[in-house]
Amino acid sequence: MKKSDIILLVLIIIIYLAVFSGIIQTASVEGVSMYPLFQNGFLTFYSSPTNIQIGNIIIYKSLYGTFVIHRVININYVDGVPHYITQGVDNITNPYPDNRIGLEPPYGVSQYDVTGKVDEFGGFIISIPYLGYISILFSL
Repeated sequence: MKKSDIILLVLIIIIYLAVFSGIIQTASVEGVSMYPLFQNGFLTFYSSPTNIQIGNIIIYKSLYGTFVIHRVININYVDGVPHYITQGVDNITNPYPDNRIGLEPPYGVSQYDVTGKVDEFGGFIISIPYLGYISILFSL
């Protein structure tokens, strides 16, 4: 086994220990709506949904009961509560905002229904290819 393989294996183990201990939260990407930012099987990191702005990527539970990772493109206020209109970044598979295709209510996702905000560090989103497949396999 090469030294680089050992380092990669140790890194994977550290990430999963941090996830299982609750130090960090991760989400696995399924689908192509966020291509090229995220691809199927990517693992990304998220934190509590605070200070959400247009351009942030959030995780929410859709009206169909599935979790969605999409970018905030607009913010509506209903009775003073922010509601986020989201859309995937791939305009071919996602030509319309999520509220127009029935993934979220017409006025957007309430701030209370947002699970998390994808972490950005210096404007860059950290995601790890292929590691998300492990979580996807365990969820089947």
